[in-house]
Amino acid sequence: MSQFKKHVFICTQGPYCGFDGDTETIFERMKRQVGAYGLNEEIRVNRAGCLNQCGHGPILVVYPEAVWYSNVQAEDVDEIVATHLIGDRIVERLIFDAPPGNNKRVDHYPAAVHAFKDATEKLQKEREALRQATLRTLQQNAES
Repeated sequence: MSQFKKHVFICTQGPYCGFDGDTETIFERMKRQVGAYGLNEEIRVNRAGCLNQCGHGPILVVYPEAVWYSNVQAEDVDEIVATHLIGDRIVERLIFDAPPGNNKRVDHYPAAVHAFKDATEKLQKEREALRQATLRTLQQNAES
């Protein structure tokens, strides 16, 4: 049994979705809409890391139905909330019907977007290395 009736994950940290639409505005608008209906205790809206469907974004997925939506824009949020989250009907025009696995389609992005993706990956690796080093230091200090 789930804690929430529905759970929405919006790709806000993948390397490409943010170039296809304003993922942060989509997230904020959906949170506001769910709150406006008084459904914060029943419907959870979360940012998600990359959902591995690059080139089809912005992407969001609604569970427990496992319904994927692609090319979502801020102006689509009200319809998704009213039709799917409240009305339990899929918004057919936004459905992302792809087989499981990697369905990336990124060749159409300009070089600057790929460079951004590479820089982001590099920063993530540096951040993780720093986190690991900090954890080691904390552990060593605790053992002393």
